[in-house]
Amino acid sequence: MSTNAKPEFVSQEFWVPTSQEHALHVVEARTSATPASAPGVLFVPGLFSDGRFFLGGHGDGPARYFVDEGCVAYVASLRGHGKSRWPAKRAYDWSFDTYVRHDLPDLVRAVRARHPGPLFLLAHSMAGYAALAALGVDPSLQASLAGVCTLSSAVNDYTDGGFKKRFQLGFSSAVAGMLGRFPAKALKQGPWDEPAGVMRQFTDWAPTGAFRSADGATDYWSALGQVTLPVFAGVGAADVFHASPPRAQKLVAHLGSARKELAVLGRAQGLSWEAGHFDVVRGERARAEVLPRVLAWMRQVAPAH
Repeated sequence: MSTNAKPEFVSQEFWVPTSQEHALHVVEARTSATPASAPGVLFVPGLFSDGRFFLGGHGDGPARYFVDEGCVAYVASLRGHGKSRWPAKRAYDWSFDTYVRHDLPDLVRAVRARHPGPLFLLAHSMAGYAALAALGVDPSLQASLAGVCTLSSAVNDYTDGGFKKRFQLGFSSAVAGMLGRFPAKALKQGPWDEPAGVMRQFTDWAPTGAFRSADGATDYWSALGQVTLPVFAGVGAADVFHASPPRAQKLVAHLGSARKELAVLGRAQGLSWEAGHFDVVRGERARAEVLPRVLAWMRQVAPAH
């Protein structure tokens, strides 16, 4: 019998209870050879998406790279997305603040309770700045994590994107207000709709560059100063609309972390292409050129013993 057999890919799913009787879906994936002390990575997708953004039904996707490299992946979906469970009364009645104060903290605590090794959080787009806001609003959460990686994360304003951005944000908020949710699936923006409350906050922030709770009581920009964990922020050099490098720099600049890195990922940093909003994390080029860099950063932050 060969002693060089490839370790088996194994996965199981569980649900994390959160507010308003929602339960968040998480897939735990590893190989049969992965030790309990291995680093864990909690993956959280952005707007209109679910855990399949990071790990498809056939065990493929960006999270698989980390599994193959000896990590344990915990691939989450936010409320109302993917296989997350709804309460008996199905209503799109939450906002960005709900992700900050409930979904992200509950995911971090639940995964920390399951995982004995170092734990990182890796989030895409909106989930990245929601995660950083969550850690700033409740700094006690930071004790659960070794570090945070955001990819394609920058708070929207009108400093770039021109008329197209103004139209898109205004249109999205108006449609969501009329329907009670933004019909992302019908408009082919993604597989899951978002509540009007989430879309309304984006249009509230954009004119002045604000980043705050819906009631105005919490300034997330200020809260980011309480984030002292190591942070790696990667943004595509060609991502000029969703998460431009200047806006990503603004996000990183507000962090209180002594160890923080902004990587504008493109040819100037040795990549074979100018990365965009999605291909900075998904696809063969990202697997070969971006994800190894992220993993190397994680190993520097939490060296193997």
